[in-house]
Amino acid sequence: MGDMAYAVASSIPPLSLAVAVSEVAKAAWDLFNSTSRAESSQAKFQLLMGIICVIPGVGGGFRLAFKSLIRKPQFYGPVMFDVVVAILEEANRLFKMDLPLNPEKYLTQMIDVPVLQGYLDDIRVKSVTELSEYTAARWLGLPEKLDEFLRVVSGQLTTIIEDILAPAVRIAIERCIMRRKNSATTSNVTAKNKNAGASTTNKDSTPTVTKSRGNLTARIKSQFNNINMNFVIGGVGEHIADYYCLEELGWGKGQWEGHDKAKQGTWKQSPSSLHLGKLNDAKKLNHNSAIGNDTGIDGLWRADPLTNQGKKYAVIEAKATAGVARPTTKYVASRLGVLKETDKGKPIVQMSYKWINDRIKIESSKLRGDSLTDINNAIIRKNLQSLYCRHIIVVSLLFEPGLSHIEALLDDTKTDLDHVVHHGVVIHKYGEPTIENIIQEKHRRIKNKGSSNKPK
Repeated sequence: MGDMAYAVASSIPPLSLAVAVSEVAKAAWDLFNSTSRAESSQAKFQLLMGIICVIPGVGGGFRLAFKSLIRKPQFYGPVMFDVVVAILEEANRLFKMDLPLNPEKYLTQMIDVPVLQGYLDDIRVKSVTELSEYTAARWLGLPEKLDEFLRVVSGQLTTIIEDILAPAVRIAIERCIMRRKNSATTSNVTAKNKNAGASTTNKDSTPTVTKSRGNLTARIKSQFNNINMNFVIGGVGEHIADYYCLEELGWGKGQWEGHDKAKQGTWKQSPSSLHLGKLNDAKKLNHNSAIGNDTGIDGLWRADPLTNQGKKYAVIEAKATAGVARPTTKYVASRLGVLKETDKGKPIVQMSYKWINDRIKIESSKLRGDSLTDINNAIIRKNLQSLYCRHIIVVSLLFEPGLSHIEALLDDTKTDLDHVVHHGVVIHKYGEPTIENIIQEKHRRIKNKGSSNKPK
């Protein structure tokens, strides 16, 4: 799935209970049959993740957060408070909950033995009841065996938690507290945003924390005070989107030499109608930098039809957010810009065919060779939109791969970073009718509420 916000949205019972029952049962069986320490550790971890998944409202988010923490403790350890606050904010927004924004409290609860034992008991009762509905299972005495085995696992839960999850969580809490203390003297985030709701206090919250997106926004504005923040995060988003197209979608993977060297990078085979790769921006992949492409097409690629709905070319729009990105039509539509001009009485929305075709004509003047011929022929035939597939890629800077990239930019460190996003948060919407539904949703928003978007 890869999207923590989507996991939060999907973690309300009974869906999370069904997922948890399946995962816990499999993990328990794998633990019973494990023949090595590595197999045992993996089974124990999956067991804990299944139990946590059942927690209403926040289980799915915590499940992915802990997987990320274990996989990349150097990135996620110091920012786990930010990640947890984002999960709690989403749960409060989506489910009308009133969870206090106290990440330390919730992280501690996630390794609290009695709490997890209670959820494991719920899963045990549910799974045994479901198994009892099958005649063959009853004949073999499987419900009783499963009940007995899960009770044994419950008795071992203290050891499992201490072996697998508790050390990482405690270290993350310590690093987050140290990070907050170190930044307290240099940040005025809480004071500046007090009236705007940037910090939340609750009688059950000790300590009170500043919202994650507020912290990140303040750091970006402080570091790049002479640059529009949208340009800063937009540049990071375009960089990640370029490498997503290259590496994840496979549009020229292995052909680009000079990772994150921008203009100094070269292609083994120059992108064209015959060779996959990026065509605009002088065929160079964007550097992880503060300046993004503000007005034109973010990416025009010679794409692999297998990952491009059978089309030869792809048009990419990259978006970035310092908050939590949501994989919904409404959210992605809210990220699109609107022109002052109109077409057939309607505002021109970013990534609409009109918006793209006007900009492809501009890009075509910069192209050479057979790719230019393809596009010019399509322009002459007035069927340009049949040539390409539309893609919108949204990157959250709170999670990987956005987190390490914005941290590298803020710290001015080397940006030769891992771009693999199988387990990170990159929302990828593409093709028909998906993109057209997003465009129409934007038109509905404009009609119902009036457009508050700045022109692109």
